[in-house]
Amino acid sequence: MEKTVYIFGHKNPDTDAVVAAAAYAKLKELLGQKKYVAARAGHLNPQTEYIFNKFKIKPPEYIAELNPKTAFYMSAGCATVNENTSLWEALKKIDTAQNQVLPVVDDGGYYKSLLHYNEFAKNVLLLMNPEKKTPVTTSIDLIMKTMKAQPIILKNQAELFKASILVGSSATESFVHKLDQHRSEQMVVIASNRPEIHEQCIDAKVRLLVLTSGHVLSKELRDKAEKNGVSVIISPYGTSSTSMLIAYSTPVIVMADRSIPAVHASDTIGKIKPLLRESPCRCLPVVDDEYKVMGVISESDLLREPNVELVLVDHNEASQAVEGFEHYKLLEVIDHHRIGTFGTKNPITFINTP
Repeated sequence: MEKTVYIFGHKNPDTDAVVAAAAYAKLKELLGQKKYVAARAGHLNPQTEYIFNKFKIKPPEYIAELNPKTAFYMSAGCATVNENTSLWEALKKIDTAQNQVLPVVDDGGYYKSLLHYNEFAKNVLLLMNPEKKTPVTTSIDLIMKTMKAQPIILKNQAELFKASILVGSSATESFVHKLDQHRSEQMVVIASNRPEIHEQCIDAKVRLLVLTSGHVLSKELRDKAEKNGVSVIISPYGTSSTSMLIAYSTPVIVMADRSIPAVHASDTIGKIKPLLRESPCRCLPVVDDEYKVMGVISESDLLREPNVELVLVDHNEASQAVEGFEHYKLLEVIDHHRIGTFGTKNPITFINTP
């Protein structure tokens, strides 16, 4: 949340406490200081409620206590990424994101998971492990967008599938043997200018044939691919880059960390501290009551001053102040009672006139 200065009367407010808070907040507003907000720590009595209704003025905001909350330390707003975005596009956003983490959301903006470099590294190592070939969850659309490929033939391009990647760089006989071993799988074959390999892929009805370095397919093979339901696209990159980009075309939801819970803006700092310690990235997404992402909070955020400051009116004793006021910087006291025992860390404006 943005910096807010709450103007509070005493916690069992009578009319002068509530009216003083409302009037002083209005004065600050007229002076161009928009961050001041009138507040009350207790319910209105009938007399006070009548006065505000009579003059059609909105009463101060009801805030029962000011124990440190997530909303007081988090930064307002943060970048998010849709769950169906490719990992490649998400990684472009994470470098500029707050704390280099990126909440992953669905189409409605509801929190699903958190992308951070620890989880990304773990999943990419698993995907790239040469000893254990892990299928890549992706779609033809995502592959095309990731490598900016040119579509030639497209079939069911939006459908997600588990792709087994095969590079057609070996001799034809050796390649055909490999292809036979994987016929039951959803094959994506990467091939350069090798018409004989192209034809074997089309005959085997692979899911997708990717031609690298801008190479094209002959008209005869294009017609055959159309008949066999084989999708064909042209990558502007070489074989190695194309292979890497297919791995990065997986939806970001697959690579993000689903184990990191979201916290609410109203959660106390005491409640979220253990969760921050357990988080591998020392960050947590912050959501509203509908579970939509509001921002991110990190351990380092707790080391800075909160986004809340205070002005007290109609009292100057700690015993009468809103619960939790001692956690925040006090800017002013405006009162007309006796001066009690009161200390502050910083110089303040203190007006006490009978």
